Amino acid sequence: MENSQLIAIKTFCSFYNVEYSFIESLQRSGMIETVVESETQFLHVPQLQKIERMIRLHQELDINLEGIEAIHTLLGRIDDMEREITGLKNRLRFFEPGL
Repeated sequence: MENSQLIAIKTFCSFYNVEYSFIESLQRSGMIETVVESETQFLHVPQLQKIERMIRLHQELDINLEGIEAIHTLLGRIDDMEREITGLKNRLRFFEPGL
């Protein structure tokens, strides 16, 4: 992946005023992925929106890591079901164009 698609975790933490250990616990639980280059840990820029949502859940709603993990899993399942519904609608339109 290009370096332009990476942001240093320390930079991210200072910008969002979040503890480095929180990002590490998200990574250990498998909710986010990090990259290590030159002994520095980085986050993938495309996953920043997801991480921002997790930070808001933790800071604003005081949800612990286990709760965030449950919410993350449920939101993933909702996304999967929405994609499946869209695919089924497209198939239905193919076989019944009048709908």
